[in-house]
Amino acid sequence: MTNAVNVGIAVQADWENREFIANISLNIRRLFDFLLQFEATTKSKLASLNEKLDVLEHRLEVLEVQVSSVNTAMLY
Repeated sequence: MTNAVNVGIAVQADWENREFIANISLNIRRLFDFLLQFEATTKSKLASLNEKLDVLEHRLEVLEVQVSSVNTAMLY
Protein backbone atom coordinates (compact mmCIF):
# COMPACT_ATOMS: atom_id res chain seq x y z
CA MET A 1 0.00 0.00 0.00
CA THR A 2 2.79 2.41 0.87
CA ASN A 3 4.50 1.72 -2.44
CA ALA A 4 1.28 2.51 -4.33
CA VAL A 5 0.93 5.76 -2.40
CA ASN A 6 4.53 6.70 -3.17
CA VAL A 7 3.98 5.97 -6.86
CA GLY A 8 0.82 8.08 -6.82
CA ILE A 9 2.66 10.96 -5.17
CA ALA A 10 5.49 10.65 -7.70
CA VAL A 11 3.03 10.63 -10.61
CA GLN A 12 1.24 13.69 -9.19
CA ALA A 13 4.56 15.52 -8.74
CA ASP A 14 5.57 14.59 -12.29
CA TRP A 15 2.32 16.03 -13.69
CA GLU A 16 2.78 19.21 -11.67
CA ASN A 17 6.34 19.58 -12.97
CA ARG A 18 5.20 19.01 -16.55
CA GLU A 19 2.43 21.59 -16.15
CA PHE A 20 4.90 24.08 -14.69
CA ILE A 21 7.33 23.51 -17.57
CA ALA A 22 4.51 23.85 -20.10
CA ASN A 23 3.47 27.18 -18.55
CA ILE A 24 7.05 28.45 -18.60
CA SER A 25 7.44 27.38 -22.24
CA LEU A 26 4.19 29.08 -23.20
CA ASN A 27 5.21 32.31 -21.51
CA ILE A 28 8.62 32.23 -23.18
CA ARG A 29 6.91 31.80 -26.57
CA ARG A 30 4.58 34.71 -25.80
CA LEU A 31 7.53 36.89 -24.79
CA PHE A 32 9.40 35.92 -27.96
CA ASP A 33 6.36 36.74 -30.12
CA PHE A 34 5.98 40.09 -28.37
CA LEU A 35 9.65 40.91 -28.93
CA LEU A 36 9.41 40.02 -32.62
CA GLN A 37 6.34 42.23 -33.02
CA PHE A 38 8.00 45.02 -31.05
CA GLU A 39 11.10 44.84 -33.24
CA ALA A 40 9.05 44.96 -36.44
CA THR A 41 6.97 47.90 -35.21
CA THR A 42 10.02 49.77 -33.97
CA LYS A 43 11.91 49.25 -37.23
CA SER A 44 8.93 50.53 -39.19
CA LYS A 45 8.52 53.61 -37.02
CA LEU A 46 12.24 54.37 -37.11
CA ALA A 47 12.29 54.04 -40.90
CA SER A 48 9.36 56.46 -41.15
CA LEU A 49 11.06 58.89 -38.79
CA ASN A 50 14.29 58.61 -40.79
CA GLU A 51 12.43 59.51 -43.99
CA LYS A 52 10.90 62.56 -42.31
CA LEU A 53 14.31 63.64 -41.04
CA ASP A 54 15.78 63.28 -44.53
CA VAL A 55 13.05 65.55 -45.91
CA LEU A 56 13.65 68.10 -43.16
CA GLU A 57 17.40 68.03 -43.76
CA HIS A 58 16.86 68.64 -47.46
CA ARG A 59 14.50 71.55 -46.74
CA LEU A 60 17.04 73.02 -44.32
CA GLU A 61 19.77 72.80 -46.96
CA VAL A 62 17.53 74.58 -49.46
CA LEU A 63 16.74 77.31 -46.94
CA GLU A 64 20.43 77.73 -46.11
CA VAL A 65 21.23 78.20 -49.80
CA GLN A 66 18.40 80.72 -50.17
CA VAL A 67 19.52 82.70 -47.12
CA SER A 68 23.10 82.63 -48.34
CA SER A 69 21.98 83.89 -51.76
CA VAL A 70 20.00 86.72 -50.21
CA ASN A 71 22.92 87.70 -47.98
CA THR A 72 25.29 87.66 -50.94
CA ALA A 73 22.88 89.74 -53.05
CA MET A 74 22.50 92.29 -50.25
CA LEU A 75 26.26 92.77 -50.08
CA TYR A 76 26.40 93.94 -53.70
